Amino acid sequence: MFPDLGETNLNDKKALLSRTQSVNRNINRTLQRVADNLKINKKLSMHIARHTFGNISGDRIPIQMLQKLYRHSSVTTTINYQANFMK
Repeated sequence: MFPDLGETNLNDKKALLSRTQSVNRNINRTLQRVADNLKINKKLSMHIARHTFGNISGDRIPIQMLQKLYRHSSVTTTINYQANFMK
């Protein structure tokens, strides 16, 4: 499902974190190249994408579905996260 994790030992938290950060950094660089090529003068990153999704989803997606999509263990966390976009 996540080919970028390749041979990473999923039980080794340190190795998994290191690999995840490396993949995220590479994706962010690619997103920024896309933005540059399209002459988008804003920063693009996985973090920005997540916030954009949260902002766009607003009231359109049930909170329980958002909780699952965000992988929050508590619906309260999701409610608080979404509240940031409602202001």
